[in-house]
Amino acid sequence: MAEASSQAPETTPSDDAPACIAGFFSFQEKMARRKAEKETAHADAELPSSSVLVVSTTHELEVQVSQGTGAQVKAGAPFVPDTLAQPPGSSTTPILIESNNKATESMPPPPARKEIVLALRAPSATLVVQPKGRKRKCIRGNYGESSQQEGLNLASGLRGKFVSLIDGMVSECGSKVSKCGSEVSRLARDLTKIQGKLSESGAMYKALEDSHSAKVSKLEVQIGELERDLGKTTSSLLKEKKAKKTNSSEVRRLQRQIESGEGAASRAVEEAKDALCVEFQTRLTKISDLQGYLECIRSRDLAWATIDGGMAVIQAPQGENPSSLQAEEARLFACKGDLATVDGSFGLMLADLKS
Repeated sequence: MAEASSQAPETTPSDDAPACIAGFFSFQEKMARRKAEKETAHADAELPSSSVLVVSTTHELEVQVSQGTGAQVKAGAPFVPDTLAQPPGSSTTPILIESNNKATESMPPPPARKEIVLALRAPSATLVVQPKGRKRKCIRGNYGESSQQEGLNLASGLRGKFVSLIDGMVSECGSKVSKCGSEVSRLARDLTKIQGKLSESGAMYKALEDSHSAKVSKLEVQIGELERDLGKTTSSLLKEKKAKKTNSSEVRRLQRQIESGEGAASRAVEEAKDALCVEFQTRLTKISDLQGYLECIRSRDLAWATIDGGMAVIQAPQGENPSSLQAEEARLFACKGDLATVDGSFGLMLADLKS
């Protein structure tokens, strides 16, 4: 009886995705290359009529078959799906072990470090379980021709399922990689668009900043001009205020002068009125005096008329008394002199009234 044992090494949590994909592709190539070779080997292989499956509770797994039989079948896979899981004791129950050794039979090793060992047994095989820490051995049984053919068919079916599973995984990984590539290309396009928009935004920001700086400089110049104008306006306002104050003081002085002038004028008017009244009274007095003179002149005119009548009466009888006529004539000349004196005084009075 031959024994095949392997010591399980420490397992790693996971491998990188590119390494797994490369392992899957190499695994497919190896399977395609060995498929033809293993078909003839499985056709010529002879299995015993009975075999015993030994299950170890430790990290070692030992499968014993009768001498002269074919080699044991090992297959490696990264995991066992639920569809391949069978109840304990079944002829297709996969056993998961850890080993660093390469697969020696029909199935090539996967990229992972886990292996699945498949063993076939007849319905009459008995399972012997030994205590923990000890190897459990199976007693050889007799296999018939039908069980051998059934095992070959089962192994080929499991191999086909495993290959289809790996193909599905590879195609899924390829689709995911293609999706990732399309997503990366889309993100690259979006990044290019964003970079273009960012450059446009930077140009717009620079233009806005330049225009803003130009506006700020222009506003600063205008503010400086306004400050100068404000200083000039302030100085002019101060000057105007001083001038207004001066003008207001001048106006008050003029008002005082006008008020004082009005008082002096009123006093002068009163004085002039008084003077005119006095002068009027004096002139009225003179007029009354002139009236008296006029009365005198009238009386003298009457006297002249009387004298003239008397002269006419006297001239008629000149021849009778010449001496008396001369005396009367002398008296008339004296009256004329008096009248001339009166006329001179009357002319003086008229001149006074006109003045």
